[in-house]
This record gives sequence, structure tokens and C-alpha cells, in this order.
Amino acid sequence: MRLAAPRGTRDIKDREALAFRELEASALEAFRRYGYEEIRTPVFESRELFRRVVGETTDIVEKEMFDFTDRGGRELSLRPEGTAGVVRAYLEHSLDKTGGIKKLFYMGPMFRAERPQAGRYREFWQIGAEFFGNPSPQADAETLLLVRDVLSGFGLKDVAFHLNSLGCPDCRPAYRKALTEFLSAHRESLCEDCKRRLDKNPLRCLDCKTDGPSLADAPRTADHLCDACRAHDKELDGLLRSVEFSFVKDPRLVRGLDYYTRTVFEVKAGGLGAQDALGAGGRYDGLVKQMGGPDTPAIGFALGVDRVCRSRYGDALDHAVPTDPARRVFVALAGAGTGETGFKILRDLRAAGLTVEIGAPEKSLKAQLRWADGWGAGRVVIVGEEELKRGTVLLKNLGDHTQSEISLNGLEKVLAS
Repeated sequence: MRLAAPRGTRDIKDREALAFRELEASALEAFRRYGYEEIRTPVFESRELFRRVVGETTDIVEKEMFDFTDRGGRELSLRPEGTAGVVRAYLEHSLDKTGGIKKLFYMGPMFRAERPQAGRYREFWQIGAEFFGNPSPQADAETLLLVRDVLSGFGLKDVAFHLNSLGCPDCRPAYRKALTEFLSAHRESLCEDCKRRLDKNPLRCLDCKTDGPSLADAPRTADHLCDACRAHDKELDGLLRSVEFSFVKDPRLVRGLDYYTRTVFEVKAGGLGAQDALGAGGRYDGLVKQMGGPDTPAIGFALGVDRVCRSRYGDALDHAVPTDPARRVFVALAGAGTGETGFKILRDLRAAGLTVEIGAPEKSLKAQLRWADGWGAGRVVIVGEEELKRGTVLLKNLGDHTQSEISLNGLEKVLAS
């Protein structure tokens, strides 16, 4: 039986792999300019970390994590998101004691046991960042500009930023009370998950894929903000307008993770159907303290690499990468004693910037030429016994099927022209 990739995963190759690299390069350049340092956390962590950080009542923890127990009896989970591991590392390595701010970014795969569908995988890739130590709306505005710069550098400029404020521990209880009363009046029409969430975390009902769209009349967080949260939100709006940053105030926007406070946002693009969210983020000022660290303000974001690349290139991602025959040279070995010279030619042409492949002397010349054609070569250097005695090789053009004998010393110059 031929094996296949597990359901909800796929091999990233051809144009999609190149698009991943292109997006990563854009992100690396933006992170450099914004002063971020890279961190690489494990792809699995203690299950308790995600329970504490992401939240017991979230869909992620309740039904989407890949959990397992290792041989030592330790309960572990593949990471479903990046912030939890970064905050754990921030505290474990005492980065909170270095003073001032700390900016960290990450790139890598995440895992959620969701039902696979277009634009949603069980193994998916994220580029994200966390900004610790700055409570000001300036940090929120800078984070939004950073996201825009990453996407713009990748060639995505027509995207929409949706913003909302979820308030803080001082004002959220009043909003939670109003929302609970509203949802209780509609309890019978809620799905079973939301009936359970209603008592534990009613904000999750607004994020529910089943009930969320029907709760348009639910109370808005913006109507229940305290003075400090309202001032923070107003200052952020002013900062963004001052630099001509376009955004949409979205009072229905909530996030599916428990740690967010105040500013939350999503960035969306057209043409992806229901899976139009390219990324999201927000402020989480209480999380570091919740994890046993000092009272540290923080804000972060994550971009879905799969969706960003699909938004940029569409169906072209599913096609093979076109080759440039003019830059692809095949070295064919025809006869005894040609291997060393052929290998030296291979080395020299690659050093000159050409893409070069070499044949096998055990294969006939005809077989090697078929190999060269299938590989996409534009030209073939044939290293033959008789030619080597004269200090020459044969150069065959696979496009027009012409062939000429040229000096070994002049080969690099001819191919580079």
C-alpha cells in the first residue's frame, strides 16, 4: 500500500515553497527594521501551558489540541499557537529581568485537530511576534504597522484591518454581565457548546462559528469600556490616522483566546471566501503575571502563512515552478576517464552562478540526454574521451539541437553569455 500524508497535512513544494520563502524574507526584513529578535520554541509543550494560557473554555483546548503522553508519563501537546511558548520562554530565561522592552518573533508550524477544509489545515504555518514591556497605544499602532509592512513587502497591499477593544479586568465584568443576560434570554436557541460557554466564558459565544453570526444584537464591548480603556482606544485611533493607516472599527470582533485585553485586531483579504482572515493579534497585559511573572504589558500577532500565500498567488501555488533553461546546464559524461573533468566543470559552473546537474558515466549518452531534457536543461556539456585529448568539450543546445566543439578554457565564458 502506498502511504500518503496524514489527513489535514500536505507537502509544501514547488511554487508554494517559494512563496513561503518569499513571505519569510519579507517578514525578516520588517522584523529587522522594527528591532525584533528571533526565538524558536519547541513544537510540543506541557499540556498545562496551553490550558493556562489559551484558556480551558476555548475551542482550541476543549477539542482541537493534539495531546499525547510520553514514556515518562508527562502530558504534552503539539503547540496550537505561538504566544504560549514565547511567554513561557520569556519567563524561563528571565528575559523580564533584562529591563525595558523585549521584542521576539517566531516562524514555524502549529497544530490543531480541526476538520480540514479549504484554507484550513491540521498542520499550518505561522509567522508571529510578541512585544513585551510597553503599555502605550504606541506599541499597538507600531504592531499594526509592522503587520502591514510584512504583507506589503510580500506584495499584499489591498487588505483590511478590523479593530476592537475588549476592555480590561476593571470594565469587562460589566460587559460580561450584560452579555450573559442577553445570551440567557436566547439560551434555547444556542448550540450545545455555547450553552456550556454561557456559564464559563460568554465572550466565546460571539466567536462561535454556529451562533456568532446570529448574535448581531448582542451588547458591544465599546459601550462598556472604562475611562482608561476608552482613552487607550481613542489614542490608538488617532495615532493610526496620523500615519494614514486605514482600519475598520468592528464592535463584533472578539478573539478565540482568553488572554486578550483591550486592543484586538484581524487582517482580512478578499477572494478567500469564509477563510478570509490572514492573521490576528492583540494586547494581553495580564498574561505574563498570570504565568507567574511580573506585571508586564504585551501585544502580539500571528499571520497564517498558508492563507497569506494563497491570497497573494491564488491557484498558481498548485503548479510546478517554471524553469529557465538558459540558466540550467547538464554535464554528460561520455566515456572512460571523463568523471573527474566533468565534476570539475560542475563545480566551476555552479561557482559562476549557473544551475548545473551531472550525469552518470554508467548511463549511455542517449539516456543522459533524455535525463537532461526531463530536468529542463537548455544546454548540455558533453565530456568525451576524444574531445578531452584535444582540450575541448561538445556544447549541445537542446532548444535548436545545434552542437559545437569549444575549448575547456572558454566554456564558462560561452555559457555565461
